[in-house]
Amino acid sequence: MRVINMNKTATTEETATSVDAYLGALSSETLEPMTHKSYHEMADVPVVEADALAQLHTNLSLLQDLQGRLAFVMREVRYQLKA
Repeated sequence: MRVINMNKTATTEETATSVDAYLGALSSETLEPMTHKSYHEMADVPVVEADALAQLHTNLSLLQDLQGRLAFVMREVRYQLKA
């Protein structure tokens, strides 16, 4: 917390918050991979639990695919505008 006095000096006080307690609890746990549940409404299995790193890799590959498709569409639009 930052306290500003009338004489224009600022002091910073360290206080233990629930966030610090939460981060401390995370660091003291075992080094198991962090899992995340996600909901896919149209999938055969709607609730999927995957570790965070695998989900990151999946999201990155999906973004790369979408960026490639968008680049293709933009090239086609530029080509049509020149014609």
